[in-house]
Parts: sequence; C-alpha cells; structure tokens
Amino acid sequence: MNNKASARSFVSEIWFEAAPGAKIENFAVRVPLRAIAIARNAEPAPDQRKRPLVVVSHGNWGTRYSLGWLSVRLVNAGFVVLSTSHPGTLGDDQTVAGRLRLWDRSHDVSFALDEVLKHPKWSALIDESRIAFAGHSFGGWTGVSLAGGKFDPAAQKEFCEKSTTKDFYCDGTLKDDIAGIPTADATNSFKDRRVKAFYIMASGPGQGFLEDSLQSITAPFMVDTAQADEILEAGANSSTLARRIRGAREIIRSVGHFAYVPECKWLVGPVLARLAGVPICNDSDGVDRRRVHEQVAEDVIAFFTQHL
Repeated sequence: MNNKASARSFVSEIWFEAAPGAKIENFAVRVPLRAIAIARNAEPAPDQRKRPLVVVSHGNWGTRYSLGWLSVRLVNAGFVVLSTSHPGTLGDDQTVAGRLRLWDRSHDVSFALDEVLKHPKWSALIDESRIAFAGHSFGGWTGVSLAGGKFDPAAQKEFCEKSTTKDFYCDGTLKDDIAGIPTADATNSFKDRRVKAFYIMASGPGQGFLEDSLQSITAPFMVDTAQADEILEAGANSSTLARRIRGAREIIRSVGHFAYVPECKWLVGPVLARLAGVPICNDSDGVDRRRVHEQVAEDVIAFFTQHL
C-alpha cells in the first residue's frame, strides 16, 4: 500500500478462510521462528458471509506476520484479519523517526482499512459494522491511539529521563538523536470510529498519553499485561494504561515481553536470535509460549465475540 498523504509505503495481508483445495505451506518469516501453516495467495472460500474484521498491529522489530499465530486462530473462529506493517519499526527497517513518531502507525492502520473496505473483492468478506483491533508492544500503543488516546512525546521523554530504573525502551530512545524530526502533529486525535473494540498486549510507551484523552475512550478495551516485561516495564506502561483508560479490563500473565511473538525453533532459535541481538526467543523458566498463545487467543476471541 502506498499512502501518498503520509509518504509511507507498506505491505498488508488479508487472512481469511481459503477455498477448498488451496495449497497449504509451512511459512516462517524469520529463520529463528517456527513456521505456521497458511495458504498464501489463496482465493476465499465461496459464498462466504460477511464476517467481523480484526486489524492486528506488530511491535518493534516485527512484521505483518508477527501475530500470525493469532491471525490463524481468529480466522478459524470466524473472523477476517487485516495485518499491516509499519515502516521504521520493522525488523529490517529501524529508524529514529519510526520509534519517535508512533502516531504514523495510526495513519497506517486507518489507511489500510480505507483501502480494504473500498476494494470490491476484500470488502465483500467484511462486515464493516464489526471491526476490532489487536496489537502487541508498539502495536498496543497504536490501539490506544486509534481508540482516542492523544500522545505527547515530550511528556514521555521527561518520564524516561526522570525514571530511576529505565526499561529497554527508555534506555534506548533517550540515546536517539531526534533533532529535526517533526512532532507538531503528535497530540492530534487519530481516533478511528470504525474500530469498536480493542485488545492490546504488553503495550507501551504509556506515560506520554494525555490523561483526559484516555478518560474519553469509550470502546470496550482489554489490556493483556506481561508481568515480567523486560522491554516495556509493566507497571509504567501496560498496567498504567489499564488503570487510566476508562472501563478497561486487565489480564496479568506471568510472562515476558516476547511471549506474544511467534514460537522459536528449538535450540537454533535462541542461538540465532542472540547473534542478531534481539531477545525474541527468551522466555522465563516454566513459560510455554505455545500454551500462552492458546490462552491469549481464547481470551481475544471471547472478548471480540462478546463486543462485536
């Protein structure tokens, strides 16, 4: 997709029930990660009824397949899924502007929705009155923004500077040279009224959102908190958002930040991820990432089924 208004080009995926006989392949977007069984470039199953749509948004270092494990389960439960990528926060596209201007991600989602809902083939699969959002990490931030949260990057930076124990996010972004990157549009509203319910996971940064904007959020909202989050400290981010968003509910899991990304290959996954400098395969002792995925998917499906 090419959004000329924001000068951003990115790729999105539509996940749906495939037509009988579609060729299924085991696909892994990164070498350390386990493959998922999908039918790429398949045609939709014939005579499909219109189904609710869930938009999913990846975290930093991610891809449009980062929540593929959830997307497959959502499709099997009767949903259509739209997953989009976000330039500047991808595994192979990291920029200071991408980490700072998180609100560009909100533009990405709304633009992708625009394109899908006006496309004759894809819009025929979707019930436009039943659209939800799920996101992890920066993707969770994107959900808060789309629900009506307004963000002040200066307030977030001030929090990071004053924090005595800086998490991975604060420690890293304070080193970024942000001179010359425009932020005047940061506190605009990026609310997308088409999205009726939100489920966010291990999310943040959470300290830059304006209090009154979080209190104004009225859509059903679930915050899934990684209690042992080593990237976005849970108390300052996910749990803060759960407390400040009016009516939000919180699920607390005894897992780390990357329990929500794809499963890793045994042995080779952790080794290759460590060499790449990204701890995506690190789980605490006793954490079964496959079981975590099953539990999260059950909660996501139940939440969206209730509210769509």
